[in-house]
Amino acid sequence: MQAESNKEKIYKLKELVKKRYNWDIYSYDKNIKSFIVPENNKTKEENKDEDKLIIEAENDYKSALAYIKDIISPAFMKVFPDKIKINNIYARTFFVYAYPSYLEWNWLSPIINWDIKLDLSLFIYPIDSNFIQKFLRKRLTQLFSERSINIEKWLINDPALEAQIQDVEEFRQKLTRWEEKYFHLWIYITIYSDTEEKLTKIWKDIETILAWRNVLQKQSFLRAEQWFTSTWPFAKDELSVYRNMSTWWISTTFPFTSSTLSHNEWILYWINTHNNSLIIFDRFKTENANMCVFAKSWSWKSFTIKLEILRSLMIWTDVIVIDPENEYNNLVTTVWWSYLNVSLNSNQRINPFDLPLWLKDQELRPWDLLRNAVINLLWLMNLMLWKITIDEETILEKAIISTYSLKWITFDDDNIEWKEIPTMKDLQEVLETMDWASWLVKRVDKFTNWIFAWIFSQQTNIDLEEWLQVFSVRDLDEILRPIAMYVIMNHIWNKIRSSFKRRMLVIDEAWNVMQYEDSAKFLFWLVKRARKYWLWVTTITQDVEDFLSSPQWKPIVTNSSIQLLLKQSSASIDVLQNIFKLTEQEKYILLNSSIWQWLFFAWTDHVWIQVIASPYEEEVITKTSKK
Repeated sequence: MQAESNKEKIYKLKELVKKRYNWDIYSYDKNIKSFIVPENNKTKEENKDEDKLIIEAENDYKSALAYIKDIISPAFMKVFPDKIKINNIYARTFFVYAYPSYLEWNWLSPIINWDIKLDLSLFIYPIDSNFIQKFLRKRLTQLFSERSINIEKWLINDPALEAQIQDVEEFRQKLTRWEEKYFHLWIYITIYSDTEEKLTKIWKDIETILAWRNVLQKQSFLRAEQWFTSTWPFAKDELSVYRNMSTWWISTTFPFTSSTLSHNEWILYWINTHNNSLIIFDRFKTENANMCVFAKSWSWKSFTIKLEILRSLMIWTDVIVIDPENEYNNLVTTVWWSYLNVSLNSNQRINPFDLPLWLKDQELRPWDLLRNAVINLLWLMNLMLWKITIDEETILEKAIISTYSLKWITFDDDNIEWKEIPTMKDLQEVLETMDWASWLVKRVDKFTNWIFAWIFSQQTNIDLEEWLQVFSVRDLDEILRPIAMYVIMNHIWNKIRSSFKRRMLVIDEAWNVMQYEDSAKFLFWLVKRARKYWLWVTTITQDVEDFLSSPQWKPIVTNSSIQLLLKQSSASIDVLQNIFKLTEQEKYILLNSSIWQWLFFAWTDHVWIQVIASPYEEEVITKTSKK
């Protein structure tokens, strides 16, 4: 460990004494090697006592520093000419000294993704462009001179010489336009093993991997300690074995590239626990961007999705959340938001009769929007009126069409611009004029005049214009919750169809929706058509058995290209193993993994991930929300 400078020690001691004894120490006398305390009106005895306390504090600091060094230091370290032995572990370092004329992207990936213990250091130092320009000008002059001499001697044109001239000229132009910069690159690799035989085998294997790409390396010799130190996190190079590289060539050494599930853009999702590489993932590059999340209670599933929401908002993605337990309240107060409380006591209303605006990019027939609205309302009536019969469904269909017609919305013209949208009260008035509809009128009356009045019988007074919109249904009565979830999703769907924009819809505790047949069918229909309208749907559930009890669970899962499995209970793991064809190892890890390690599926890839959030992200997510 690099020793601290005297200046750093003095500064730390000043802060320690000031904090512990509330004294202000102003200077340090180098001659007497002691702190000078400002003069005061205290007696000599009092000043002696204070000096004694300062000396004791200094001794405490030195002893604590020595204790820390003892903890992190190994029991012994033996240095050989070509390796180092630390306790019972052997370490050998080698360096890269030559590169081919062409390097493919991610050429270090086979070594980084290899399941061995190693430390890899890349030292990159920028070079002044003016200095490089002078060097290239001189080099180009030499090459032109050599070509002129060959011409005078009537020698055949040298292709290698022409290639060098072309490369130097192109690089000079890129430097002038600031398209490239010049760097010194050092690459050192230290490998570890418990036996010398394994250490030699690993070294030979790495030598083969690099030689296949025409990258040459050498083993360190007679300076094993300096080589070893250069690969530790001290950012200190004691060897300076470098190669000149341009920006483009430097970029090929970028180490944080996952062997699976890594895209060139979008957001940082998680860390690949297999190789500690970054998972930069774009959900829209999958077959469909939908995701299913299965986890037991208190497995931090909401934390993971909230982290994805925060990072998606940074790249101009709108997010809509159906929140059944008021878990997203703190999140929405941090960003540009709309928090919509759907309850009997709330002033915010959604009209189930709303239709989407016409889509300019869609070739729709005049009756398409109205026909879909009638179908959706019949589904809703099944939830509100508790299983209507075939005869009642026929009466309701005629009544709904008549209700829209009274507002000049017909199958010949269902454009809603500048037209008033009917409400549930209008439907009740139409039913009162129809034969054999008295029983329907009585059941609809509950939602217009009695205990559940006004929540679904007024015009919509909310709009989905903010980046983050959260619909809270926590305060809804349990009877109204499936109805409200269906109305909210239908309202969101109408808004999504009206404009094309990347959006994410999060349905937390999706088992609440899946336990009712009609709302489960609507969720399946939404998931199946989401990608067409630039929407990805995330369904989250902790009650796997309730979710899978619906006949719609399978098409929802199969129409979701992404699945996220968090820590599972022993009661549900066998069911999930059959669904996702988990191996015994994956099953074991899901039962025993920590709350931060989960199994991530995309296409046919299975990757173990670890979620890491910045301190600020963690504070925003966990401040008032439940895990």
